[in-house]
Amino acid sequence: MDAVSAEVSARRKGFLDRVFPLGHWLGAEASGGIEMGQAKTRLICTVVGVGGFAVMSPFAALPNGIIATAIVFPLYALAYLILVYKRPAPTHTRRGFAILMDNLVGTFVAYFGGGFAVYVGFLFLTTVGWGLRFGRPYLFLATAIAICGMVWNLVASPYWQEQSLFGITIILGLIASTVNASILLGRIAGGNRLLAEKIEEVLQLAWQDQLTKLPNRPYFRERLAQMLAAAARNGRQVALLLFDIDGFKAVNDTLGHEAGDRLLQEIAERVGRRVRQADTFARVGGDEFVILMEIAHDRS
Repeated sequence: MDAVSAEVSARRKGFLDRVFPLGHWLGAEASGGIEMGQAKTRLICTVVGVGGFAVMSPFAALPNGIIATAIVFPLYALAYLILVYKRPAPTHTRRGFAILMDNLVGTFVAYFGGGFAVYVGFLFLTTVGWGLRFGRPYLFLATAIAICGMVWNLVASPYWQEQSLFGITIILGLIASTVNASILLGRIAGGNRLLAEKIEEVLQLAWQDQLTKLPNRPYFRERLAQMLAAAARNGRQVALLLFDIDGFKAVNDTLGHEAGDRLLQEIAERVGRRVRQADTFARVGGDEFVILMEIAHDRS
C-alpha cells in the first residue's frame, strides 16, 4: 500500500511540475544560484501583483500611479532578470538598488490605500526574502527602507493618516519579523559551523590514525593512486619507503601496551619532523610505517 501511495504521489508531483514548474524554475540547479533565484522570484511576485490590479479594476478606477507601476515594474523585473543572466556575478550596488526598488514599489502601491493597502504584505516578503537569501546586512537594509516607506505613507497618504494604528502595527510587525529572521539566520549559521566541524571530525576519523595522528592505510592508498597517476602524466618517479620497528612485540610483552603506544607516537613525531611537507608519512599497520615521496628529477 505504501509503495502504491508513493507512486501515485510521485506521478501527481510530476504532473504538477509540468503544469506549474515553479519549484524547478526557482531551484538552485535550474536558476544558477540564489542571485538568479531572487530575480525570478521578483518576476513571479510582479505577475501576481499585476494580476491583483486586474482583479480590482472592475470594482474601482485604478489611479494613474498604479497603472504606471503595472507597466514599468514588470519591465524592470524582466530587465533585472536578463541582467543577472548576462552578468551573474553579484555586486553590492546591484543588490542595494534592487532592495530599494522592491520596497519602494510596495510602499508606493500601498500609499493609495483601500484594496491597495494589502500590498504592504510584499514589504514582509521582500525584507525577509532578501535576508534569508543574502544574510543579515541585506535583511537590515531592506527593513530600514520598508520602515521609512511606511513612515512616509503615514505622513503623506490620506488613507494611512486615517489608519495610523494599522500603519504603526505594520511597522512593529516589520521589526518583529526582522528580529525573528535575524535569530533564525544566526542559528542557521551556527548549525552550519557545527556541521562543518562534525564533517571535519568524520574525515579525520576516516583518514587519520588516532594513536599517532598520521594518515592511515586508506588515506595512504588513495594518496598512492593519486601520485602514481600524476607521475605517469608528468613523467616523474615515485619512491616508497616502508619500515617497521624491530622488537616491537617484545616491548609490548615486557613493558605493556601503553609503552608500545608511546614508542609508536615518538617514532611518528621524530620521523615526521624529517620528512618533506610534500611527502606522505603514514602508519599502515601495527608497527608498520610508510613514506611516499615524489622524485622530481631522475638522477640515475
